[in-house]
Amino acid sequence: MKKKVLAAIMAGVMLLGLTACGSKEQAPAETDTPETGAAGETEEPANEENASGGETIKIGVLMKTMSDTYSNKLGEAIQAYATDTYSEVELYLMDGQADIAKQISQAEDLIAKQVDVIILNPQDADGSAQVLDLAADADVPVIEVNTETTRTDYVSFVGSDDRQAGEIMGNFVMEQLGADGGQYAILEGEMGQSAQLLRYEGLENTILANEAFDCAATLSANWSRDEAMATTEDWLGKYADLKAIICENDDMSMGALQAAESQNRELVIIGTDAIPDALQAVKDGRLSGTVLQDADTQASTSVDVAVKVAKGETVEARYDVPFQLITIDNVDDFIE
Repeated sequence: MKKKVLAAIMAGVMLLGLTACGSKEQAPAETDTPETGAAGETEEPANEENASGGETIKIGVLMKTMSDTYSNKLGEAIQAYATDTYSEVELYLMDGQADIAKQISQAEDLIAKQVDVIILNPQDADGSAQVLDLAADADVPVIEVNTETTRTDYVSFVGSDDRQAGEIMGNFVMEQLGADGGQYAILEGEMGQSAQLLRYEGLENTILANEAFDCAATLSANWSRDEAMATTEDWLGKYADLKAIICENDDMSMGALQAAESQNRELVIIGTDAIPDALQAVKDGRLSGTVLQDADTQASTSVDVAVKVAKGETVEARYDVPFQLITIDNVDDFIE
């Protein structure tokens, strides 16, 4: 009898042990679900690892505008290069729509996203400097690209010396008009931007300093093709001896060319940026020349520098991308 009772007790203990083991194996594993922010965006933690096993680098890009042909090319090149080259980079590209207040607000948004570094394409040389204050308060380093603020307390600048573009254009027009000189006009970009200020300074160093050449008018067309066309139409009605128009970008040079062609006026017209339709117009012999501003190199260098800064590596204070004069003699080297 005692043996039967003992056997029953042992069987019960074994059954309880098996039940407990079965319960432990079936318990569901715990999972972490990322929080979802506004508009369904998944907010990733700042130290999240990417597919390659390293920490994700968050780069915010503040473009002054994506409506200008060159700025659009630069912004798209930044996006493409970052995507193609760095699997660990998460890029936030913002279009400032040529509005200083909007660009500053977007900087606040990027800081709230806890980006590791900001690439700034300033809308205004003075006004956009507020981005530097916001970033400094949040301990976020800033790289400036293409245009720069009057303040220089950023980590690095990637771009071209816009004085050089002005000097190239001024020297080209003097060469085309010859030693006897002639009358010309200047279409400026948006006032207060570093490209406008420095390209004009380059003109001051060259053609504006030469008394053999007469500057009939200087007016801002705000980098706009339509505004440049309207302004040139007005000038052609006012200045019968006008021989040349110097444009601080190629959207304006194409607008000036359109106005001149509509009135059958042959003018020396040159711009800067080497956008595709300007290059084609040079090849066709319609546009006198353009000055290449290398968007692809500015884009790739700015992203490379931003990644180095995010990793704590040493970078240079400035990275210069030289301008190049393009005329009918060498345009085939630059057309894709």
